[in-house]
Amino acid sequence: MDIKSNQFIQDKFKNVTALSFTAYGNDLIINFSGFEEVDDSKEFLDFLFNRIGMNYSFSEGPPTIH
Repeated sequence: MDIKSNQFIQDKFKNVTALSFTAYGNDLIINFSGFEEVDDSKEFLDFLFNRIGMNYSFSEGPPTIH
């Protein structure tokens, strides 16, 4: 990722915050909030999971299992 793209991501999601906690032993749950537009969460997830090399599925319904 080049510097311009990285700066765009930082600027676009500057108000996004995360809350993480564990549940049921080894489970980790992370909640992201503060997106300016409804569709921004999908773009953020695409960036985040692509960056760490993890597959995921996204739906507007109940939580997903990754």
